[in-house]
Amino acid sequence: MIQALPGGAGIRSVATARGGQARRSVPADPAPPPRPRALRAADGTDGHRPCPVTGVRIDLLGGFALHLDGEEVQPGIGARRLLALLAVEPGGLTRARAAAVLWPGLEPARAGAALRTALHRLPGCRADLLHEGRERLRLAPDVATDLGELRTTATRVLNLALPLDAEELGRAAACDFGHDLLPDWEEDWLDHHRMRWREQRLHTLEALSFRLVQAGWVGAAVDAALIAIHADNLRESAHETLVAAYLAAGNRIAANAYRATYREQLRRELGGREPAARDTGGRPGGPHGGEQGIRSLRSLHRPATGRQDAP
Repeated sequence: MIQALPGGAGIRSVATARGGQARRSVPADPAPPPRPRALRAADGTDGHRPCPVTGVRIDLLGGFALHLDGEEVQPGIGARRLLALLAVEPGGLTRARAAAVLWPGLEPARAGAALRTALHRLPGCRADLLHEGRERLRLAPDVATDLGELRTTATRVLNLALPLDAEELGRAAACDFGHDLLPDWEEDWLDHHRMRWREQRLHTLEALSFRLVQAGWVGAAVDAALIAIHADNLRESAHETLVAAYLAAGNRIAANAYRATYREQLRRELGGREPAARDTGGRPGGPHGGEQGIRSLRSLHRPATGRQDAP
């Protein structure tokens, strides 16, 4: 005969033995806990459920920063280098190539182990940061980078055949093109990316100054030219852009004074030789200083036609 114990603690068996004595068994063991659920496809490779964040941002200009849900986090050096590499390579890299770039002094097996360690130590949920294929790594589609955002703006500004309305021009003028790419990092693989970004942002600042002059925002045009000069004090086109912006504002005396100062600086850099003169519309006289500045900037930033004049 089977009877349930009060409170569900177990069961007892009652059997009639000789002499009418009942034999009582010990309480049954409690039911085992349920087995853990099977790992689903949406789970991370480490077995943890994904915890998608509302925003992931990587900053590279002026220094590295990683923001998850608006809060800055500090990944380890290996994870930081991996994220920076994938941020400057939007198309991604194979795992073998990423390992070879980040750890060029190690043999392939050890470099691959270092890459796996960096992947394991990524902060937060890996799926929020990376899109991992069988062989290829790249940033997740929703990860924003300051470099990517400014490159998009630069592409629009540099296309002088594409007009920008006042709102677009204002957003471009508010962008910070004053920072180099990870200036404090000593990484050989960054050299090409640094040079490319440096040239792109300097050309963008000069073209932006031209557009701002055309829109009548001469103060912002002067500021854009000054940022370019601060980035490269010997860049002739940046200095000429500033002179032309001064002329567009009607400041002919300031334009000629600045031009004379720059020519003296070039003379010192060239060892006393006189730099070749270039006409930027800075000749004194004439009632249309602003028109001179605009004509000068147009000559500096005229779209290429494919024709090259003979020297």
